[in-house]
Amino acid sequence: MLGKPIFAIAAAALLASDGPAADTPKIAESEGLYRLPFADGTEVSVFDDAVTHRPVGAIDLVGEPREGKVHRVVAAADGIVMAIEDHYSEQQSGRAAADCRNNFVWLAHPGGEWTLYGHMATGTTSGKAALKVGDRVRAGQYLGDEGAVGCAMLLHVHFEVAVPQASDPIDKGGFLNGNADRQRMRIPRFCAIPDHLVRKDAHYMAAACP
Repeated sequence: MLGKPIFAIAAAALLASDGPAADTPKIAESEGLYRLPFADGTEVSVFDDAVTHRPVGAIDLVGEPREGKVHRVVAAADGIVMAIEDHYSEQQSGRAAADCRNNFVWLAHPGGEWTLYGHMATGTTSGKAALKVGDRVRAGQYLGDEGAVGCAMLLHVHFEVAVPQASDPIDKGGFLNGNADRQRMRIPRFCAIPDHLVRKDAHYMAAACP
């Protein structure tokens, strides 16, 4: 097949449109190619992709099956731990995002992109994974457990790729600074997935990049 597949064309059209959604920000695809951020062999469903997520650009991934199993979250690529918040425990679905107290991990990767893992289970990053800011991690290394802390409807991982500003990259809530128009966001691209872009309601198997 010549050219970009249908989903990539649709995503590009929506995210760069000057048509009906003229106020929709333009978001480029990530330079990096990442693995799905779950342990190898985990079936992953997409609750929201970069187009359907509000605000746009991020994705929500769910480990399957959801009943009675704790899913392990792993680094999507080699990187350095830049920020950890994991002492909150309350699920606060229904509040404005700015009012929620979320658990998260930010990793910095070669080339300037960072990845975010949000809604992590309480204490699993600094406790079970024994990570701290400044640690180097490898792709596939355990970061903590999937959770529903903060503004979360269900157990999942909120995943973002971004290029933060060099000075004061994130605020105390883990949100990107200087990102009012989503200009810091990048649409995540994944290895071992057709077209490298995940689709809402689709299912994939987490595995290391070739």
